[in-house]
Parts: sequence; C-alpha cells; structure tokens
Amino acid sequence: MTSFPFLRRRGPLALIGVSSAVPTPPMMATGRLGRAQLDALDRILAQLSAEAAFRVLLVHHPLHSDSRIKRLTDSRALRALLQRRGVELVLHGHDHVHSTMWFDGPTARFRRSASPRRRRWRIGIIRPRYNLFSIERDGNAWRCKQNIRGFADGGSIQELGQVRLS
Repeated sequence: MTSFPFLRRRGPLALIGVSSAVPTPPMMATGRLGRAQLDALDRILAQLSAEAAFRVLLVHHPLHSDSRIKRLTDSRALRALLQRRGVELVLHGHDHVHSTMWFDGPTARFRRSASPRRRRWRIGIIRPRYNLFSIERDGNAWRCKQNIRGFADGGSIQELGQVRLS
C-alpha cells in the first residue's frame, strides 16, 4: 500500500502524490489532505526546491471549487503552501471539467489542469477528452505544452487543441 504523500522520480520529473480521500456523509464528496500530509508535502517541496526538477502534484480534488459538496476543504492551506514552495504543474480529477487554471507560486505562476469533461458525450455535445503533456528543459527554464486529444466525428482520436503552459 502506498503511503501519502509519495514521491516518484523519473529523471528530472518529480511526481508528488497526495490523497484527498476521506469518508463523507451521504451526498457529500469533499476531500481533505490534513495537517500531516501538508507538513510532509512542505518537506518534500523544500527538498526539491534545490534541484532542477519539474514538480508535478497529483491530487484527486481540485485546488479550487465553487461546490460546497465536492470541494477540497483545506484547499486554502494547500494553495498557501504551493504559493510558498511552488510546483510546475498540478493535475487533478473529481469535477470532470476540462480547464486550465493558473495560480501564483513563489517566483512564477503554476498550472492546474483538470480532468476532461465526460457528461453528455453520448449525444455528441461533449465527447471524452484527455490531456497529453510535453515537458522539456530549455536552458534554465522548463517548457510544458498541453495537447488536448479526443474523439473525432468518425470515432478516431485526434488533437483538439494545444495550450502552451510555460
């Protein structure tokens, strides 16, 4: 069983996972990291700040939500930590809304990218999508591009758009 937060390295890529899963009352889907995970995440990010790593935070609940029943209840504390320590990219799911948002970090803005929307895709209004990220070093900086892919009319997968994140 994986303990949280976890850190996995793939060359200069640092994948940091936290768990926002907590028991909730019926009809609620909130999440929480808690003080122990936030403190451990703070130590991991402090350690990585001295390295030239591309830091990706993986969390199920979004950093910001307008929904009281689906939100991360300690998102304000997480955002404050990320503003202090920084990451290059946050990937999350839960709300199934395709979006890209920017938040302030210690020296630059970092990105949050959500899971693709899947609601009503069967009637052709919105079809399933996924994101493919290209990350590469450019001198002392990182370049990250988000390629949005999904189903075309004939059922094949095609590129639907690109967003340059850095």
